[in-house]
Amino acid sequence: MSILFDKMTPAARELAEEKLREDGVLAPDAPLEYAFEVLPSEIAALEQARQEFDEKIAACNTDDHIALAALAIAKARRVAEAIAAMEKG
Repeated sequence: MSILFDKMTPAARELAEEKLREDGVLAPDAPLEYAFEVLPSEIAALEQARQEFDEKIAACNTDDHIALAALAIAKARRVAEAIAAMEKG
């Protein structure tokens, strides 16, 4: 499990899922974890997002639900953007 889900609070999860659903990154009933599920050929996208965000997530206070949600949203968007870029080739 990633540092994000180790630190994620229920309130932060709810905020992140709501925003990612609004943005079309998550399906209406999908849990946050689905934003980080990748195919074997897409692992580089996930690793890129981990490198960019995991230190920031580790430094974030677990009581700061808004900041945790914002980091989860940003990391999920980065994964989606990297996958889209890979697909364009």
